[in-house]
Amino acid sequence: MAVDEIDRRLVELLGEDGRRTFTEMATMIGVSEATVRARVHRLTADGTMRIVALCNPLTLGHQSVRLLLTVRALTPRAVAGSLLDLPSVGRVELVSGSHDIYLEATARDLSQLTDLLDELRRTPGVATIDQYVLTRLYKDYSWSGLRNPVGDRSAGSGGGP
Repeated sequence: MAVDEIDRRLVELLGEDGRRTFTEMATMIGVSEATVRARVHRLTADGTMRIVALCNPLTLGHQSVRLLLTVRALTPRAVAGSLLDLPSVGRVELVSGSHDIYLEATARDLSQLTDLLDELRRTPGVATIDQYVLTRLYKDYSWSGLRNPVGDRSAGSGGGP
């Protein structure tokens, strides 16, 4: 999916405030409201962008943890698929390197975090779990992959999201 400077700007503006109106963004970018509406619809329909409300779990007194899992006996895809329905897990990604799966999870307290870790240990295929408990969140959801054409297929690099 090729994106251009208008798409990048829309993603940036919605990343700053997901409640911005199409009219406001059209004025800021210098295009019609219909253009903004169509572009936002396309970017969300094809999965390039998702508009969500975010919360810093640490401000609520919750535990936020990042987990790196190593898989044995099963494929990382199979194990990742089995983790999608865990209610405290908000992000599941396949990664390369010395680990196979990256998870982000939130628990209301240490007891719930222990329950999550026990559940992960019981998951077929999970061999090891490296845990990183967040102590302070400085920045989140700051992905800027569409801010410039570096790595963009439309820039002729063959890369992309």
